[in-house]
Amino acid sequence: MKYADKDIQEMEDFFSTAELPQSIELSKGSKIIDLKAFVFSHLAIIKLRKGVGIFEVFYERLLFVKNKLTQNDTANKAA
Repeated sequence: MKYADKDIQEMEDFFSTAELPQSIELSKGSKIIDLKAFVFSHLAIIKLRKGVGIFEVFYERLLFVKNKLTQNDTANKAA
């Protein structure tokens, strides 16, 4: 998966306005304990290494966290 400047900007926009918890459990046994540091470091890497295939996993991780946060937000509003 290749990502473009537009994708990076959308990711930055989402995380700059999202209410981030301190930590988040992605799956059983996989937990990010400092979500703000995770987002900051991953955004920095995808901006610096845009177009380098081996670094695409950083974008994919951010996308996974974004989807997880969106799902949690939707579930909380429905409850």
